Amino acid sequence: MPQGFEDGWARYMIAEQRALVARAEGILAQALAKELAEESREELDRITQEDQRLAKEGLVELRDEAGESYHKHIDELDQWDVADRLRAEIARSEWLARRKDERTKRAKEWLTRER
Repeated sequence: MPQGFEDGWARYMIAEQRALVARAEGILAQALAKELAEESREELDRITQEDQRLAKEGLVELRDEAGESYHKHIDELDQWDVADRLRAEIARSEWLARRKDERTKRAKEWLTRER
């Protein structure tokens, strides 16, 4: 492998390891601290606990081209997994962004009613 690729892969893996530590420490729980009206606290707690458990086991989420989710140990990742990792991260980011947008929308509605 070319040195530039090895350096880039090493940086990528450091970022993956840092994200795994953050997940194990409960970063998702912070993002899901408040449920939306249609969400149950129990379901959000289950999601965050499962995310922490998987992270503590060293597992990262991947998504194939069909959108199917699967997990792989971080030490088993290779260059061919990057696209599937990115799909998984994009899906999670989009889900969290939709939740944030909905919370913002509801807050604005509440503020305009209060006037």
